[in-house]
Amino acid sequence: MSNSRSIYHFVFEFVIFFFGLGVFMVPSGMPFNWWIIPLVSLLLFLLEQRISTRGNLEIALIMGSFLLTFDFAFENVGTLLFGYWGTRGSSLFVLAVPIEVMLTCFLGGAAWSLYVMSMHTLFVSRFQGRFNGPLRLYLILLDLFFFGVGGAVAEWSLVQRGVMYYANGWISVYAFIAYFATWLMLHILLDALIRRRQNSAR
Repeated sequence: MSNSRSIYHFVFEFVIFFFGLGVFMVPSGMPFNWWIIPLVSLLLFLLEQRISTRGNLEIALIMGSFLLTFDFAFENVGTLLFGYWGTRGSSLFVLAVPIEVMLTCFLGGAAWSLYVMSMHTLFVSRFQGRFNGPLRLYLILLDLFFFGVGGAVAEWSLVQRGVMYYANGWISVYAFIAYFATWLMLHILLDALIRRRQNSAR
């Protein structure tokens, strides 16, 4: 992977990932289409994949598969067992989960992993040994809060559009906690996979 990438490249992808979908999903006269989410995820994945190393790509595909599996189980439990939420308007449901959400989890999870690993490489090269201290922790916390808030706001927007609903006491605060906890798990898993690769290379 090249470390010569401009920081503006990262900012561009950051804006697309966190705010592009949010702008689309804000209640408006534009009809909602579930396929916009996996298409944006695919775009971000392709942007990262073309400059990724093979080792990073392998890790990213594991991460995408994990997020797909975890989200599939979590959503089905929340919908079918507890009735906390539900969705409408998908072109295909796999049990209670829209196929578009499943594709988004895989592609988006892989794209996020490539982004984080690339960002980590960039910061290590620029800050040398100082990056493994508080700076790295602050960036991880920032990432967790962005996904927590972004996920909760995105679901709120879907509820306003009538393609998703909450029930039985589930509210946006719980959605924030769920997204925050999910991305905390992803960071832990990603760190473990990177450490395992580093140890095997010695």
